[in-house]
Amino acid sequence: MKRAILLDVSAIMYRAYFANMNFRTKNEPTGAVYGFINTLLSIIKEFNPDYMAAAFDVKRSSLKRTEIFGDYKSNRQSTPEDLVAQIPRIEEVLDAFNINRYRIESYEADDVLGSIAKKIAKDDLEVIIVTGDKDLSQLVEKNITIALLGKGTEGEKFGMLRTAEDVVNYLGVVPEKIPDLFGLIGDKSDGIPGVTKIGEKKALAIFSKYDSLEKIYENIDDLKNIEGIGPSLIKNLTNEKDIAFLSRELAKIFTNLDINLEEENLKYSMDKEKLYELCKTLEFKMFIKKLNLEEKTQTSNFDHKPVLLSLFV
Repeated sequence: MKRAILLDVSAIMYRAYFANMNFRTKNEPTGAVYGFINTLLSIIKEFNPDYMAAAFDVKRSSLKRTEIFGDYKSNRQSTPEDLVAQIPRIEEVLDAFNINRYRIESYEADDVLGSIAKKIAKDDLEVIIVTGDKDLSQLVEKNITIALLGKGTEGEKFGMLRTAEDVVNYLGVVPEKIPDLFGLIGDKSDGIPGVTKIGEKKALAIFSKYDSLEKIYENIDDLKNIEGIGPSLIKNLTNEKDIAFLSRELAKIFTNLDINLEEENLKYSMDKEKLYELCKTLEFKMFIKKLNLEEKTQTSNFDHKPVLLSLFV
């Protein structure tokens, strides 16, 4: 089976930035770029992909979700200036690997990733989305897997969610019910409100009996029979019904965006000349040595898999 890797660029670069905040080359911050290259090489080594693509976020003010909830993501701090300064360099890294970049005005990277995944996943093509965002777990199905950054166990680099059972073990509900769960508990990182004083434990107790918002509200009077669900929580659910359904809507990932691509658009290869010049400018001597970049043969048309994988032997 062939394999396509979809990169959640924001998740990777933020993680790289905070892990390498003090990295600088002369007067230029470089920690996020360094970490991004390192993660990209780890992904190639771990998954041996045939195809790759990268999704970027757009400005919060342009998002469709802000049209239905003005405070969506308003609680997030501005992107650190040192990280903003490194985004063009990260785009240069992607160009050096001939990885196509996708961003769609009014939509988040999650929506772009979800739409690409649904479009290309099939019986002979597995899609793996590399992210740190638990929201994307709702996309897990046959031939769509989530690889969570920094969540690996027993020596693994990534936490792998391949099946509905994996998602239940991780979040407590099956993939398609994740928006319903966030309808109750919200998502602080995205500014999704949820229902007051309903946390994950109480929400999962409710979901063990009623697995959707519709069923919960159809049986609102019977929630008192669930351990830990008292009158005050039922009152909050009743008073904040509209908020619960709004929160669910905000948590749903769009999977039907009109993205014009074919498998051919997702082929990638390492351009040693470009990568060498970038690493030389940023003084990334380790990558120059590790990838033999001083042998600056143009490689944009080569069969990337055996060549790249041989670099890790």
